[in-house]
Amino acid sequence: MDAKTSASCDPTVIMTHLRELSSQAATIVRALKYGRVQLGHEEYKSLEAASMDLNKTVATVTEEVKSLGRRRKDAIVAEGQKLLSQAENVKSDMMRTNELKNRVIFIRNMQLFFNPPEGSKLDSPPVQKRKKLTRERCEMIRRLPPSAAIIWAAAFPPSAWDSNIMSKSLFDYVIEFLTPEKDEKELRYPASLYEILTALAAEQPLQNSTEFEAFLANLYNEVGSDHITPRAEQKSHVTGVNEAAQEVIEMAFLVPGSKMDRLLELHSLSANRHSIILTIPIEDRVATVVISIPRDDAIRFGHQFSLPVIFNSNPFSS
Repeated sequence: MDAKTSASCDPTVIMTHLRELSSQAATIVRALKYGRVQLGHEEYKSLEAASMDLNKTVATVTEEVKSLGRRRKDAIVAEGQKLLSQAENVKSDMMRTNELKNRVIFIRNMQLFFNPPEGSKLDSPPVQKRKKLTRERCEMIRRLPPSAAIIWAAAFPPSAWDSNIMSKSLFDYVIEFLTPEKDEKELRYPASLYEILTALAAEQPLQNSTEFEAFLANLYNEVGSDHITPRAEQKSHVTGVNEAAQEVIEMAFLVPGSKMDRLLELHSLSANRHSIILTIPIEDRVATVVISIPRDDAIRFGHQFSLPVIFNSNPFSS
């Protein structure tokens, strides 16, 4: 949080702004009542629309002040701090061990964030309300910075933040303070986390989700591609090829599924129907990638993240 944002969040500054706005509104009221304002039909319509917008804003400010009061109750703050501490511990452990331990919880959360339950006419009123609240909470989580949504998915099982379990005030408190304060480019997530995200993007129910695709793009942009910790076993060796001529595509999983499909369309299958050979120009050389198992299986088991890249030693000019 920068100095300007921090200053604008100071209670004294907020109260000063509210008093100034209240004073300005009182001046407008006197002008409307005693100023003998002359205006045409269109001017009246514009004035009426502006007053209605102001009324909505005032109602929102009033509600947010009440909501802030509820979030700052001692019991909410105490419980919220426990949850934030839990999230911080999960993040620290993930960075320290280079391992995502709660894989099932993480997967269920990510699927829920971007594919919340839809309403049905067959649902009872309580179920309809619960689904509606879940959709609203998922939307709020999706609006978090990608790194914060990642930590939420890893730290809190869906049952913990269900509307029947976690109050609105507590949920809002965690949402408010979960946003990381420091530069997210300092974070290093384990490669297994990105493997899961890539697999989710390739399968239903998130395969065709434009929101999830945008989330992944924002995540990679936020943390930086050089801050993805590769697996220790990611190194591969191709028999008969000088080791210096090999490199591993450590970032292959950053290619969106839609883009990879287009690449695959440009290259026919080899004699073995379980193999695909891609020849891709990279600057002044050619990279040849061999996928020796079905692509769907490669994605499912994470093997596409350890494919060898063999660089042609001769430049194009030769």
